[in-house]
Amino acid sequence: MDWVRLLSRLLQAESLPGQEGEAAGLLLEALKGMGLEARLDEAGNVEALLGEREPEVVLAGHLDVVPPGDPARWPHPQGAVAEGAVWGRGAVDMKGPLVAMLLALEALKERPLRGRVRFLAVVQEEVGGLGSRYAAERLSPLAFLLGEPSSRRLMRGHRGRAEVWADFEGEEAHAALSGPENPLFDLAEYLLALRELPLPQGVKLTPTRVDTYPGARNQTPGVARLYLDLRYEPEADLDGLLAALRTLGRASVYVPEEERASGEVRMTLPALWPPYRLPGDHPLLLAALRALGQEEAGFWPFTTDAPYLGAKAPVLGYGPGDPGLAHTPKEHIPLAEVEAAGREYALLVEALWSAA
Repeated sequence: MDWVRLLSRLLQAESLPGQEGEAAGLLLEALKGMGLEARLDEAGNVEALLGEREPEVVLAGHLDVVPPGDPARWPHPQGAVAEGAVWGRGAVDMKGPLVAMLLALEALKERPLRGRVRFLAVVQEEVGGLGSRYAAERLSPLAFLLGEPSSRRLMRGHRGRAEVWADFEGEEAHAALSGPENPLFDLAEYLLALRELPLPQGVKLTPTRVDTYPGARNQTPGVARLYLDLRYEPEADLDGLLAALRTLGRASVYVPEEERASGEVRMTLPALWPPYRLPGDHPLLLAALRALGQEEAGFWPFTTDAPYLGAKAPVLGYGPGDPGLAHTPKEHIPLAEVEAAGREYALLVEALWSAA
C-alpha cells in the first residue's frame, strides 16, 4: 500500500459532514487492496474486519473534517508532501490516524491473531456523532481504540460541551418609531447577571455570539439570541445549571436540537456533546500504558465520539499528530509520526487481546 499517496488523496477529498463519500471510497479501495472485506453500513460508515475469533478490538476514527478555509492562509496545498509531512485539512483530525490504523492492519495480518480487529471510520463526528451513535448500537467489542490526535499519548477522556441558546423576545418595529420592547436591553442585563453567576467546579460558560431576527439594522428585533458555550466535567449537574440560567432574566434558555441524516439513517441530535472519563485504574487502560511504556493517561481538550462508543465498551484514546494543529491552516502530520503510530496501534491491539 502506498500509504503516503493514499493520505494525500484523502486530504484532497474535502469530506465535510454529510459529504464523506469520496473519502469513504478511497478507504474502501485501500482496504480491499489489502485483501480485507470492506463495506459501507447504512449510515455510510466504512467498516472492515481482520480475524474471526473474540476478543474484538475496534480501531475507530472519523471521516469528516471542518472546512479548510482560505487556501491563501495555508503554507502548502491540500495533500502536499513537504518538510517531511503531509499537509491539509484532516491531516491530524483525523485522516492521518486512519491511515496509521491501516498500517496496523497490514502489520497484524502478518502475525498470529489472538483475536479480531475491526476498522471503523464513521461519518459526521464534527456535528454530533451520528455515525458512531449508529455503529455503537450493534457492536459489543472488548474495547475501542479511538484515534483522535494526542501526539501518541494515551488518553482516557475529555470534558463535555453543550451549546446553550438564550432567546429574548421583543417587538419588531422601525427603528425610527420603536417603543420600549427592545430585547437587546434584556440581553444586556442578562449578560451582566451572567458575569456574576457563581459556577460549579469544573464548569466553564462563555458567551460567544449574538444574533437578531429578522436581522435588519434599522429595525428593533423580534428575537435577540445569545449563544453560550458550556464546558463541563462528568460530575456537573447540567439540569441544575440550566435552571440557574433561567433565573437570570427574561429569556427562554434551552439546548437546541438538529435533524441529521446520512445514508438511510436519520437522527434528531441535541447540541450536547457529553463528557467521557475511563477510570484511571481500568485494567485495559493499565495494559495499554504498559505496552506503550507510558505512566499516565491524559485528557483531550476537545470532545470526541468516545461517549457514544463508550456506552458499549471502554474507549482508549491514542492518535498521531499534534492536536493543537487541528482546525488550523497549519494542519500537517509528519510521515514518521504516522509510521510510528501504525506500529503502536498494532502493539496496543495485541496488548488488549492479551489483557482480556
